[in-house]
Amino acid sequence: MNCQEFDSVLQPFLDGEFQPEERVDMEAHLNGCAECARRVHEEARMQQSLRRAVRQATVSTRAPDALRARLQGGIQQENRRRSQAEWWRMGAAALVLVTVSGGAWMLFRPEYSQRYREDAVRRHTKKLPAEVAGTSRETVEAWFDGKLDHRVSVPHWPNVRLSGARISNVTDRPAAYISYERGGDTQGAPARRIGLFVFDDTRREVEAPPLRAVQVNSSLGYNVAMWREGEIVYELVSDLDESDIRRMLAQQAAPRELPVAVTAEPQARPVSLQP
Repeated sequence: MNCQEFDSVLQPFLDGEFQPEERVDMEAHLNGCAECARRVHEEARMQQSLRRAVRQATVSTRAPDALRARLQGGIQQENRRRSQAEWWRMGAAALVLVTVSGGAWMLFRPEYSQRYREDAVRRHTKKLPAEVAGTSRETVEAWFDGKLDHRVSVPHWPNVRLSGARISNVTDRPAAYISYERGGDTQGAPARRIGLFVFDDTRREVEAPPLRAVQVNSSLGYNVAMWREGEIVYELVSDLDESDIRRMLAQQAAPRELPVAVTAEPQARPVSLQP
C-alpha cells in the first residue's frame, strides 16, 4: 500500500470500519511512513476535539421547551419500543432453551468486552516496533503527553522490564500500547512478552471492574485482564499463566506501606547542683 491508496481509506480507517485482518496492510504502511502516521494522529485528535465540542455545545445550549417536549416524548416512545422488543427476544430465547434443555432457565446476554479482548490480542501478536524505547516510566509518560486526549500512567511491576511503547487502537478507540518483558536469561530462554493497552472510556461503555476485582479471561490463546481507574481502561495481554498475572496485579493493587518514623529518645542532660 502506498500513500495515495492509504489516503483514500483514511477516514474509514479512523472510523473503525475495517476488520482487524483488513487493517494489517494499513498499519504496516503506517509503521514505515512517518508522514501518514502523523496525519492519522492529527486527524484522530481533531475528531476527538470535535466530539468534545459537540458534547459541550449540546449540554450548554438549551432547546425551546416545545421542541424539548417533543424530543423527550419521542425518546420515551423509542425506549418503550426497544424494551418491548428486547423482552420479546429474551422470552423467545428462554422458550427455546426450555424446549431444548427440558426446563433449564438460562438467559444469555452479549459479551461486549469480548471484541475488545480479541482486537487487543490481534494487535499484541503483530509485534510492531516501538515508537519510543527505553526502560524509564517518566520517559514513556512524557512521550505520550499531548499525543492522546487522556493521560497515560505507566504501571510498574516487580521483575518486569519496560521495553517500549507506541500509539495503537483497540477497536475504534485510540490507545497507548506499552510493551513489557519478563524473564529471559543468558542461556537462551526467551523473555515472556506483556502488552498493556490504555484507552479512554468516558461514557463507561466497556465492562471493566476496578483493579481489586479484575477478572482474567482467555482469548485466542492469550490471557487478557481488563480493569479501570475512573474513566481510563487498562487491558493487559500476555501468554503468562493466569496465576502469574493475578500475582502481578495483586502487587499493584496492594496499598503501599508507609515508612514508620523512628523517634529518637531524648538524651539525659547533666544537672548542675547549686550549693
